[in-house]
Amino acid sequence: MSSPKQRYHFWHWITLVLSAAVILLFPAIALASCYGDLNLRSCNLQGNHIINYDLRKKNVSFSLRSQRAGHAQPFSVMVTPDAGNNFQLFSDNGESIDISLTISYRNSFYTPLRPGEASNPFPGSLNDTNAMLALEVSSSSIISSNYYQGSFQMQLEQYMDSSPVDSQTVTFTLELEVEPRISIHNLDNIYINGSNFVSGQDITGYEDFCVDGIGFSNYLVSLSSRNGITRTSRGVSMFQLSSPIESLPYAAAFTDDMNLRVGIKTLTAGQVHRGTIRHNQRGLCLTDNARLMVTVPAGSWENSKGSYYTDVLTVTVTSQ
Repeated sequence: MSSPKQRYHFWHWITLVLSAAVILLFPAIALASCYGDLNLRSCNLQGNHIINYDLRKKNVSFSLRSQRAGHAQPFSVMVTPDAGNNFQLFSDNGESIDISLTISYRNSFYTPLRPGEASNPFPGSLNDTNAMLALEVSSSSIISSNYYQGSFQMQLEQYMDSSPVDSQTVTFTLELEVEPRISIHNLDNIYINGSNFVSGQDITGYEDFCVDGIGFSNYLVSLSSRNGITRTSRGVSMFQLSSPIESLPYAAAFTDDMNLRVGIKTLTAGQVHRGTIRHNQRGLCLTDNARLMVTVPAGSWENSKGSYYTDVLTVTVTSQ
């Protein structure tokens, strides 16, 4: 008799090991950039500060401390520009704008600062205390660039018994960023009346308007016609005046020279002309500074069959 088969049972122990990472999180601590010592110092002023021109309050936040032997000591502030004798910012092409600087300490009223002159003493503090430097652009400045910057030094002078005992100096740069804005004002319809037409002469009409804006000096002008363009028998591309009967070709031109009424280069679709905003009062458009002129050639209007022709001419200006 054969021996019974032996059955072996193998038990496989499966061990599931789950590993978990233990992460210790520390709260983020902003490390202040401080210059000076524990007796007299400024924090978070050194370096570059970017300011948006469109902000109503153009402020730089930092802190100041003035103490000695556990007692708060008064101090004065003097800001000196690295270039020139006035508070100014400069564009890449060297144009300058005037600014004013004021300082607030301990959330007090703002105190005007004058270039190279020490302020009246402020009360000191044992700890780093909030301060604010406010920038204001002079209303007479022409904002013809989209970026300005200027470097300055702030000197802190500490006093004991009305005598200076310590001083610290910190350098900083203010950067003003300007979002270019451009607009057109006073552009009305151009009406050309046939009562003054002279046989053999072109018909000309013009309209003066104002191009305004900030953050740029030059701009590009392009023209487009609702009626499209046509080519004359001489192969010249011109815009079209339309009537129910026919269309008449005409030319359009632009200039920023308000003394010109003739000799202006004409523009057709896709062409651009460069204009410049003069250094006058921007944002007000007190006077027109651009001119749009249309010309209907004599050979076109003299053979016309209609009595009323129109087109919509679109003027597009782009800051440069």
